[in-house]
Amino acid sequence: MTERPALGADGLLLNVDGISKHYEGVTALDDVGLQVRPAEIHALLGGNGAGKSTLINILSGLTLPDGGTITLSGHQLDLRRASDALGHGINTIHQELSLVPALTTLDNIFLGREVNARFLGMNVKLDRRRMEERVRALAAEFGLSQEDLKLPVGEFGALKKRVVEIVKALAFDTRLLILDEPTSGLEEEERLNLFEHMRRLREKGVSLIWVTHHLEELYGLADSATVFRDGRRVGTVNVSDTTVDDLLGMMFGIAAGEFGSTSSAPALAEVEVESREEVLRLTDVNRSYVLRDISLTVRQGEILGIAGLAGAGRTELARAIMGIDKISSGTVHWNGNPVKFSGSSAAYRKGLAMLPEDRKQLGILPELSVSENISISSLDRVSRLGFVLKSRDEVSQAESYRQRLGIKTADVREKIRNLSGGNQQKAIVARCLNTNPDLLIFDEPTQGIDVSAKVEVHNLIREFVANGGAAIVIASEIGELVELSHRVVIMKKGRLVGSVDNVPHALVSGQFEAVKNRILAMSAGRTES
Repeated sequence: MTERPALGADGLLLNVDGISKHYEGVTALDDVGLQVRPAEIHALLGGNGAGKSTLINILSGLTLPDGGTITLSGHQLDLRRASDALGHGINTIHQELSLVPALTTLDNIFLGREVNARFLGMNVKLDRRRMEERVRALAAEFGLSQEDLKLPVGEFGALKKRVVEIVKALAFDTRLLILDEPTSGLEEEERLNLFEHMRRLREKGVSLIWVTHHLEELYGLADSATVFRDGRRVGTVNVSDTTVDDLLGMMFGIAAGEFGSTSSAPALAEVEVESREEVLRLTDVNRSYVLRDISLTVRQGEILGIAGLAGAGRTELARAIMGIDKISSGTVHWNGNPVKFSGSSAAYRKGLAMLPEDRKQLGILPELSVSENISISSLDRVSRLGFVLKSRDEVSQAESYRQRLGIKTADVREKIRNLSGGNQQKAIVARCLNTNPDLLIFDEPTQGIDVSAKVEVHNLIREFVANGGAAIVIASEIGELVELSHRVVIMKKGRLVGSVDNVPHALVSGQFEAVKNRILAMSAGRTES
């Protein structure tokens, strides 16, 4: 029988009470609470900027609160560093994983907590045999083989990396595991496998705090949900007693119907693709062992969706188009002329811009302000003689984008790292728009942002093409591509394996599910029925 963790007198494993946190005049958390029972999956919900990440960082020992108490099993905690949280059995798997790609699974699990062999009272080397013996059974329980323990985690897919993080947490007596957007970037089958792992953790007596923007994932899995809005706690509910509309109403304080997929964005026109002016054309483009014989066109006023399973080559194609990775053969035509981009800077100068998949690592410059993050793509607009920065013009430019795109910040001179994920995303879109591009590439544009921000980003893409631009959208969620694209091409193992044309017509004809299924079938390499 599983031994349950000790509880406080109130029967709770975790009791967060009256936590507050302020940043540079912005209230991130205002007297919030959170109560987690033993061996339960407790969802933590809210829109971007609701305060979820701040509370997670406080519970993880990464951020000090301004006030309030945290009690675990009846004992009040003082979490001043990450090691304090780990020492009390609180582990966090962040959306941006903390694994070291070059190290083996075993080395990652024991990183900072290595087991050493000793000789004459001194540590002489890592005792890998004892380390492996300690976690072998646990790793096998979560599908990691002995061979997996010896391989670099950089060779693994997204799901297996998250499983490594779970094993890493459980190997050191985790009582509370915090999962921040754990399904981000996972395919459907991988999501279902991860959910089984979460159920197994609950059966082992571990409590989970689960942050997700995908509300439909909660049902049949989460026990309770606490909703934050604007840094305050709205309430806690039993998930089985609620609907998605109920939760949306709590999260945003308005009717859920206002978050329809079409919103107020311009409708995608049902026009013949061939009638539009060509912006980009690839002919037999190859990149050694990554891209094979890619030929496609993108035309003015068009959104081209790119679908495919993880590893299909979607991001690699975007990088090749931008000139970040050099193609080995084939031709690229830009506005009818052959080009060879020497890098992303050359692509930007020509009118091609890209919003990268990894917002934290490749998108924002966290220590710079919102205005600096926007202006950096085209400094000549806010400088004199090309090198003397005009701060007033930079701020004015950013303020214009703040109003136009709805970037929520008290001051565009605030550091961008203090903004929510959705507002960081909109600031990166502003940076791209600041170059006056003809074509924008969006790689996973709504990953890790809430339903409200997702609609706003979709609106921005539609408005951009409605005004004569062209867009390429890469997304793991097939439904998102179908809702957003004029055409969808499908990739598998670096090749184009199919396409679906005139998607708006299919949607008007009520063929949404049929189109989704066709794309999924081609992505998986199955023959259409």
